Amino acid sequence: MTHTTLPFADLERVYETLAETLDALPEAQERLFLAQLALALAHRVGDIERVMAALEEARRGGR
Repeated sequence: MTHTTLPFADLERVYETLAETLDALPEAQERLFLAQLALALAHRVGDIERVMAALEEARRGGR
């Protein structure tokens, strides 16, 4: 199975939209939004190993 990644310009677009969305939310709703986003993306990925690797990467701060 071939896995693709987003081009940098698309990642910037995602980052900007995510930042704008978080800025518009009340602070109390940010965690719930991020959890819902993570679950929605995990559902679309459809590969538990890739999802778990992404969670670990995010936990380490992208390192």
